[in-house]
Amino acid sequence: MALVALVFLPLGNASLAGANSQSIKSSLSVYLNCPGSILFAEPGASGSCGSGNYTSVYSGISQTIVSNMSVVFYLASATGGVKVTFSLTDVTTGKLLLNGVAYGSMSGGTCDSPAIIFPASSIASMNVLNSGDKVNASLDTIFTGTGTPAFCSGGNSATFISVGTTAITGTTQPALTTLLNAGNPYQTTISGFNGVAESYVDTGSLGLTAVVVGVVKSSSGSIIDVLVTSVSVSPGENATAFLKFNQYQSGTYTVSITAITGSYVPVSITEQAMASV
Repeated sequence: MALVALVFLPLGNASLAGANSQSIKSSLSVYLNCPGSILFAEPGASGSCGSGNYTSVYSGISQTIVSNMSVVFYLASATGGVKVTFSLTDVTTGKLLLNGVAYGSMSGGTCDSPAIIFPASSIASMNVLNSGDKVNASLDTIFTGTGTPAFCSGGNSATFISVGTTAITGTTQPALTTLLNAGNPYQTTISGFNGVAESYVDTGSLGLTAVVVGVVKSSSGSIIDVLVTSVSVSPGENATAFLKFNQYQSGTYTVSITAITGSYVPVSITEQAMASV
């Protein structure tokens, strides 16, 4: 299975300026991938890099940016006070998605034991991010001390910026529920990552690649996350999709899982799994 470039995180940093939790249905996270890019999923390898502009092309579901969310900067290799100015920009449309500033102090070290810097303020736009748009993350430091601050990526120190979003989906299209037969989803661990697996059998004759969406709800029924991956199934054969959990508080969660086409038409019934963290 292949993960599509769309990753969601739970709510966090509620004190940041401009938050509008009433509008948040999901979230989109941008991870620094040193030495030279950003990713929409956690990078597999650790690294470090300096101030600069880091870009990548977004290939997920179209979304409207409605709020700031969790933002964490992991910094190393310097000692002193640091100011981080940051922004996300949709280069394709020229629209600013998020900007803000963070302050903190550093005490040298490496990315195995970095300084953790949180924003003092950030402001999100109401702009739309579409599949195929080029996204730029600008990270700049002003530093007073010794050494040169380095941003950390990957491992346990993955610098990321997360925004609250509302996915743009087609609500008037008819549901098609006979193309993929869904099995019973179950919680499992793959390559050290905790998540939920769902198997599908293609009952059609042409084969199908579908987007698999998992809506994660807390024990109180509140939506805390939306997970997305993809699955390709050949006619008459079985394939399994794995939805990797993000960072949740300890507790019990319900995950509702549906397979849809790229134009948002459902191609399976919705199945539910119980999961604990």
